[in-house]
Amino acid sequence: MRRLFPILLLALTGGCAPRPGAAYPQASVVLISIDTLRADHLSLYGYRDGRTPNLDKLGALGIVFDNVVSHVPLTLPAHASLFTGLLPPKHEVRDNIGFRLKESHLTLAERFKSAGFTTGGAISAYVLRSQTGISRGFDVYDDALLIDAGVESSGELQRDGSVAVASLLKFIESQGDNRFFAFLHLYEPHSPWSPPAAYRDLKRPYDGEVAYADEQVGRFLDRLGSRGLAGRTIVALTSDHGEGLGDHGEQEHGLLLYREAIHVPLVIQMPDGAGRGSRVRGAIAQVDIGPTLLDLAGLPSTGMDGVSLRSSLAAGVVAGRTVYSETLYPRYHFGWSELYAASDDRFQFIRAPRRELYDLGRDQAERVNVAGERAQTVASMDAWLSRMTHAVAAPEAVDAQTRERLSALGYVGSQSTAFANASNLPDPKDKIGAYEDLRKGLALRASGRNEEAVPQLRKVVAENPLMIDAWEILGLSLVALGREKEGIEALDRAIRIDPLRAEPHLALAKLYALDGKMAVAVNHAEIAAGKEPGQSFEILAQIMMDNRREKDAVAFARRSVAADPLRSMSHLIIGTVARQQGQCEQALPSFQKAILATERAQGLLVRSLHFQTGDCLARLGREADAEREFLSELKVLPRSIEGRVALATLYRSQGRDPEARTVLIGLVAGDPSPTAEAYWAIVRTFTVLGDTEATGRRPARAGCARGRRRETPWPRD
Repeated sequence: MRRLFPILLLALTGGCAPRPGAAYPQASVVLISIDTLRADHLSLYGYRDGRTPNLDKLGALGIVFDNVVSHVPLTLPAHASLFTGLLPPKHEVRDNIGFRLKESHLTLAERFKSAGFTTGGAISAYVLRSQTGISRGFDVYDDALLIDAGVESSGELQRDGSVAVASLLKFIESQGDNRFFAFLHLYEPHSPWSPPAAYRDLKRPYDGEVAYADEQVGRFLDRLGSRGLAGRTIVALTSDHGEGLGDHGEQEHGLLLYREAIHVPLVIQMPDGAGRGSRVRGAIAQVDIGPTLLDLAGLPSTGMDGVSLRSSLAAGVVAGRTVYSETLYPRYHFGWSELYAASDDRFQFIRAPRRELYDLGRDQAERVNVAGERAQTVASMDAWLSRMTHAVAAPEAVDAQTRERLSALGYVGSQSTAFANASNLPDPKDKIGAYEDLRKGLALRASGRNEEAVPQLRKVVAENPLMIDAWEILGLSLVALGREKEGIEALDRAIRIDPLRAEPHLALAKLYALDGKMAVAVNHAEIAAGKEPGQSFEILAQIMMDNRREKDAVAFARRSVAADPLRSMSHLIIGTVARQQGQCEQALPSFQKAILATERAQGLLVRSLHFQTGDCLARLGREADAEREFLSELKVLPRSIEGRVALATLYRSQGRDPEARTVLIGLVAGDPSPTAEAYWAIVRTFTVLGDTEATGRRPARAGCARGRRRETPWPRD
């Protein structure tokens, strides 16, 4: 009895964790995805150069899965598999660009929502914006990112993980006793790697970014615990894919299918601590995560390619299986061969123009290709892949702005027309040098280092004369350096490779317009309109405005907004012409649409937009609204002469003389190099309105209206 009593006491007091395998029909579910997090850079998987105390703690409280394999080393397709439980050939999202998750494929959020859960998500990068279809089923999906329409860096296409954490916690804490499904997406480990100062002492900047993501996970989980939610929530943490870090020549991801790109972590913590500190061995597919979470929450997971792991938790091992991976990125973007991989507990086979097989039991780093020694294994895995793969679908057309934003996030290469040619495509591993050279050139261009970008890009095109992206970026870099003739030659080379490609035609249209060669500019813009009507017709509208052909400008602007309602400059042109004709009632709706469009693309500055809106409002007697618009103009353009003159005139008409004087003096106050135009504007305005300190005279409001009627030249971009 003495020996039995301590054992009974231990069990009754919870001294040992419950055995895993139970379902939790009353629990909520949290899924955390840390983008670009390779498993072997976590101490949970044996890494010693990082710092991830919060993930370590989660692993100690939960169950760690040793061998989880991603299906695609790209964010959107991998999350499509995570959310649908379907392999890429089934859900049909094969790249970050040109694909959208179809409504016929149920998402985790839709499944949880139909079971009565409230659903909320917060993401940290443009790649998972709601327009991709990935947000379907979420009651709340926070993808509010600051987007600059002319962005050339990733700064405003992703946001700090702390913002997403705060957003999702707000959603969770508003749920009370409701069951919820919450999705948190952190983007920190994705390039470019620039960790906070506290983590710059680590060996790699990548590890510093991982450490900062770990900090955000800790904040999130600590808050769940302090609110008493941890005891009734299933928490799963994983990643979409890994990162190359040069292990096989690729610094980032997307091009190759080695373990550094597709081996991802997975930790699941149960509400009652079941299985805490344990591990599960065996190859597990990314598509298994969704069915497992549904099963643990007591819900069915029919119609998925993945299987629930719940029954395997207690055993600590899953039944042997083969996991499918693919990357079509090299084919879509460069016309190189796509890659497929089959992974099991021992081997990874990569179907490429030159086949590869690695014995992971002996060679985790995949340095020795044993395909020639194990012909039977290669044949078996190759046959399995043949049953899994489908015909390669063509991507949908994508606007230039989306391509530019994804390029700014490091996704190198526009989509290539070569995807249709299925034979004799180069092996991506043979092209990794060219790919990395292009990536470096794009990074230099994006950071404004055009002098360094030009020789780097010239090296790329010398070795790869058909690489259209390199010619295009080389041309833009040369133009930025004032070397227009060389820039035009490079852009012309891009057009010779693909005569209908919109981007170089658009760039040339702007260049020739600025040089006064309007007929040539119009010709290039009209060609580009075949693929980019919104942007092309907008450029044509601006060219017509510059040539005082207002009627033609409005016609092109209307065609532009018909193709893309968010073309802010086109709305501005329509409003500007109406205002010039004295039709303020007709101009205001166009100005308001332009303002809404610029708000959707935060960071885009459109000179005179708020000034013209305010001017129309003032003419219509809506002075309070006019003041608000003039102040908005000065907020984005503090030295705007027209904005300050208009606001001072409005204040003068209202008898607010000190404010009028302060606004006008603001044209030069604090400016170390004020222009003669600014001084002249002050003198001229005081002359028209009267110097209030000298005379105290107050011109009639009719006079102030006349002072505002001076038209400003049409602003060039």
